[in-house]
Amino acid sequence: MSKVALTRTNLLLEATKVRRLRRALQSRSNSEAVRRIIDERLAVEAGLQALQNLRRLGGLEDVFGHATPKSR
Repeated sequence: MSKVALTRTNLLLEATKVRRLRRALQSRSNSEAVRRIIDERLAVEAGLQALQNLRRLGGLEDVFGHATPKSR
């Protein structure tokens, strides 16, 4: 695993939500939980951007004819 530059940031967070997040992610620390959620959200954003780019290019072609026709 490559080293990543980390920076110290002070955040005001609701303690109960952070505890719930840590439990849900089974994280060892608050920092780990926050870093993981940031990574997940950035991945979602990248996926959404890829879908928007695909739509702009005309979308996918149903070469097998299995998709239902678009209703507009």
